[in-house]
Amino acid sequence: QTPAGSAAPPPKSLGLQNIMRAWILFLVALVCTSSAEEKNENKNHDIVTHHSLIGPFISEWWQGGLPHWDFGSATVVTDKYIRVAPDKQSRTGWLWNEQANYLTQWEATLTMRVHSRRNPGADGIALWYVKEPFKYDANNKEHTSMANLWGNHPGFAGIGIIFDTYDNDGQRDNPVISVIVGHGDTNQKWQIENDLLNQARMRCVYEFRNTPKHENFKVRILYADKTIQIFLSNSDDVKETYCGQTGNLELPLGYYFGMTATTGHLADNHDIHGFVVTAAPEIIKVEEDRMERTIHKPVASSMDNAPHKTMFPGAGKIKP
Repeated sequence: QTPAGSAAPPPKSLGLQNIMRAWILFLVALVCTSSAEEKNENKNHDIVTHHSLIGPFISEWWQGGLPHWDFGSATVVTDKYIRVAPDKQSRTGWLWNEQANYLTQWEATLTMRVHSRRNPGADGIALWYVKEPFKYDANNKEHTSMANLWGNHPGFAGIGIIFDTYDNDGQRDNPVISVIVGHGDTNQKWQIENDLLNQARMRCVYEFRNTPKHENFKVRILYADKTIQIFLSNSDDVKETYCGQTGNLELPLGYYFGMTATTGHLADNHDIHGFVVTAAPEIIKVEEDRMERTIHKPVASSMDNAPHKTMFPGAGKIKP
């Protein structure tokens, strides 16, 4: 404050300061925009909500459960994440999209966190695109007696992207991401003892387990022209890591997306924080015409700040 009776000093010139401040803000905005563009090349894609999982997951659970998805066995749904398998021994969980896919080209971004206080952990989580979802039941003797392929049936038809956390063969090449293809052969034997080394269509080593508490692991899968490409990053990464690609892979229409996870003697928490499927508008229009339905844009929920809730298996179907 100016002492009483004294004249106020003349105002300082702020012209140069304002110019510098505006220039700094412009550069910050430019960097943020460039970073976003580097991590999402398909800015013209639209979200396909009936194939996606966007939180909060159960703020409005009384109106229909987890829309377009079913889950069971050890899987538990909360507002902020879906725990497909917990940090407990010998657990299997599953999460399956109930809407068949008719997109001829698509991009899927899976955000998750695999973690526990123990080291090493096991066994891993898998993303599937299959003809028939397999819903593991611990009370079914047929299910418990068969080989457990990260929670899926070993005779699956389709593709699996396996996020394998346990080093079975002792080669120190885990965690590893492997892409496998199944042809519906119920006699198929998978070489889990050597981490699918000779059966994977492609694989890459990436340290996705035990990321910092508030940092998730992201996988971006791009399918186009009979080729799958996989890009990896953590939440704070500006650039993605290229995992690899596999071609000559014609994925049939009418298959289903899903996730499964298992633990053994060792265990991790396997948490899904989001799964977003996008496609070009013209591709979505083709699917809309085929399914004779409308895809609605996600809307903000009035319950975003509601108290934390948990949904257990069996609560996925809420009847009025």
